[in-house]
Amino acid sequence: MSHPILVTMETEIAAGQNDLGLIICKSCNEVLATLPTDGYKKFYVVCQACACKENKKEAAE
Repeated sequence: MSHPILVTMETEIAAGQNDLGLIICKSCNEVLATLPTDGYKKFYVVCQACACKENKKEAAE
């Protein structure tokens, strides 16, 4: 049983020149935000929409 980590992000922030880090939903592959990092990095989380779907699945089982 996995426990998704919910991340709260501001979606109105535009990507800067050094924003090489990406936060990607591991369920729907949507890019949720960018981060200023020293190199290209990908971070996988479960977005709120997919987390709701997973919680409904778990409740049904």
